[in-house]
Amino acid sequence: MDNKTLMASLVATGTLLASHSALALTLYETAQDKLTFSGRIAAGSSFVDDTHDDHDPTNAGSRVRLIHEHNFADGWSSIARAEWAFDPFFEDGTDNHYKRLLYAGVSNDDYGTILIGKQYSLWYNMVAYWTDWFWYNGATAQGSFNGASSDGGFDGNGRPDNAISYQNRFGDWTLGVLYQTSRNDVPRSVGYSGNLVDLERKYTAQGAAVYQPSDDWAFGLTYTHSEIDGELKSGSDRDENVDAGLLAARWTPGNWYFALTAGEYHNLVRDGEFEGVANSDGIVDKARGYEGVALYNVKQQVPGTVQLYTGFNRLEDRDSDARSAFYLAGAAWLLFDDNLILAVERKFDDSRQADDSHTGHDETDLLVRYDF
Repeated sequence: MDNKTLMASLVATGTLLASHSALALTLYETAQDKLTFSGRIAAGSSFVDDTHDDHDPTNAGSRVRLIHEHNFADGWSSIARAEWAFDPFFEDGTDNHYKRLLYAGVSNDDYGTILIGKQYSLWYNMVAYWTDWFWYNGATAQGSFNGASSDGGFDGNGRPDNAISYQNRFGDWTLGVLYQTSRNDVPRSVGYSGNLVDLERKYTAQGAAVYQPSDDWAFGLTYTHSEIDGELKSGSDRDENVDAGLLAARWTPGNWYFALTAGEYHNLVRDGEFEGVANSDGIVDKARGYEGVALYNVKQQVPGTVQLYTGFNRLEDRDSDARSAFYLAGAAWLLFDDNLILAVERKFDDSRQADDSHTGHDETDLLVRYDF
């Protein structure tokens, strides 16, 4: 993969990090410049066993984006991307929009790719997304979105804010580093059981490496250190530094796709991820996560592509028996150049409370999504 291809993959990240592309609307195009508008509209519904559930459809990650690309002389290119999530169904009376991504960068086949702004982390973009292939569920145990903010922006593992990253490819290796600057405007008084009222990030440092010896095999490693201080309700300060690592392997023979990730997380996971766990600061000292996916693409048998897939998510508290876990079986039908997705997933809950008692319910989830 040259760096023009790498830059193109960064553009595609928001759609699924998969092989299909959305029907982007070209607003402006010349030999050097291109401005496109794209996004998705998605709705999902869950049928939870043994509970009263109205099954009303809900927003499932709808978003819009603007992307500008420019080709310079001497092999350089640039990208600027703005992406916003929104609720097209106005479930709470508003469109509930918020910023997902806002970054700019340059790329060169020899010198690599540099991005500045709110972007996908190297943790996710290079390694963790390998197991984020379920259409409705998933990504609960890979460490990308388990931090202080739901998008992983504060701790740096999901979509970090105030970040600069660099990636380049050297033979079979792709290497990347990311640095996130300070932030001290994140109140933490709501959202989990601890008495921590405020967090201050001094910096985040992150690295990632992917080794791909063949078209079918790839191995990944990423590590994050985020220097964070916390303040308790008592007024005392507390060290809340995040240290997290993730290993991954991927095998993609023919129409098959297999991937596995395993992670170790210190001060990353909130105790609200588990039942029966309550820490003084609301943050789990040590957690471990595993995700796996196996998928088969059925092609040329029906219009479009049918995906049959299975896998698991397992996030464990290392200091108790608590875990958030499930097994899953699903099927999806991708139509109109893979831009219309109809999916059904059956999730089998395997979660446990801190005392090892069972918690949670099995459920069936439906998804309708259109990428444009």
